[in-house]
Amino acid sequence: MRRILALTLCLMTIFAPLAARAASVEDAFLAWLSADAAFVAAEDTQTGQTHTYAAGGGHWALQLDAAGRALSLRSEAESAESALLSRAEAEAALKAIDVAALVLRAEEGNGAAKLWFVGETAAGWGMFDPAGRLTAGSLSFGQFLMNGQLTFAGASQTLSLLRPGAQLDSLEMDEDDGMLLYEGDAWLDGQEYEFELDARTGRLLEWERD
Repeated sequence: MRRILALTLCLMTIFAPLAARAASVEDAFLAWLSADAAFVAAEDTQTGQTHTYAAGGGHWALQLDAAGRALSLRSEAESAESALLSRAEAEAALKAIDVAALVLRAEEGNGAAKLWFVGETAAGWGMFDPAGRLTAGSLSFGQFLMNGQLTFAGASQTLSLLRPGAQLDSLEMDEDDGMLLYEGDAWLDGQEYEFELDARTGRLLEWERD
């Protein structure tokens, strides 16, 4: 009996964190919708469902797979009316939702600050209002950061945000003088490129035509 109990506790120790992590990824979209978000409608698609929510004065489309897992969240309009103008303020709002998020690039100056980022369970772009809510954006969900560094999925997302339209051909992790790097090849506009990404900061260190 003691052996069975010990085995049960051991299995719980192993699988409980994994189950919690899976649930956090699955419900990741909840952190990005404002508290006043209201479910509007559901529509079946070929691969799952699309749920529409009304939040922050706009509408959001949540794409789910056949198992009900969140794949992406997109605003129907890129409204900047209530969005923050300062990059610093927008970054603070982003960090309030996901403290580990890496800001890859930003636009500011002629309107609302727009951030492209990779977080623990979400990656894409977003604009934020003074209350820290996402007012517009396009996010994909998955496990993109773990233990302070990009996962393979996170590296792929980072490349797509830094080089829109690039098609990943190969990707591997390497260590160079204590620095963790993702190295690989990608195609863009009919040209093949070699690239290096810093696994901890998301910086694109190399992008050279092969």
